[in-house]
Amino acid sequence: MPHIRFTVHADCDSQEPCRIVPALRGEIFEFEGESDNEIRIGQIDAYLVLRGRALNEQESLFEAMDSIDSSVFECYEALFDPETDDWNQSVQDLYKDQIMGLDVLFIESIQLNANYRGKGIGAQVVRETIATFGTHCGLITCKPFSLQYSNWEDEEDIEMQQQPGIEEKRLADFVKLARFWTDLGFVRLDDSDFYTYAPELIQQPGPASDMAPSPVVNRVPRGRRRRQFR
Repeated sequence: MPHIRFTVHADCDSQEPCRIVPALRGEIFEFEGESDNEIRIGQIDAYLVLRGRALNEQESLFEAMDSIDSSVFECYEALFDPETDDWNQSVQDLYKDQIMGLDVLFIESIQLNANYRGKGIGAQVVRETIATFGTHCGLITCKPFSLQYSNWEDEEDIEMQQQPGIEEKRLADFVKLARFWTDLGFVRLDDSDFYTYAPELIQQPGPASDMAPSPVVNRVPRGRRRRQFR
């Protein structure tokens, strides 16, 4: 059974705007065979966007998320109105003012060793991360992206780009990854590459106002600033 050890980074004396967007890292472990020896098989990285704290401490959410890295700022642009730091029109159109929670859990990435993919572990990890950190959030969000293509436009990858059929494979990989998130109940925002899930709702809004069932939460007993984790 996979298990996760989370680390949360928080600077007690920090007055920087980024203090309201603490970083999370979850190291994923699995037991080796029938033994008690555990092996590290992957990790999940996320941020808690504490919009309620930003309001209480009169901090700019824009400045906080802009100060971390480009992926966090892209999350801001996908969800929030820069004039008000409130939900933007795409979010309001999708959820029709049904979201009461202020905070956001932004799942930046999840990685698994090749031997452990395709076994449902990724879905278990996402569900447990949501259950642990996202229950009281207004939204959980992610931007599905196949990490093997993270340097796709670099000159070093030109040889791979020229391989026969590579573009079709790349598109198929992105479709497969997007399906992973929609199977968990996430819905794509209009005019955005971000997907969202509202843990408060029993059913999630779907395309063309259809309603998609919420995923079953796992109930097994149980850039611009240097990254906090190494």
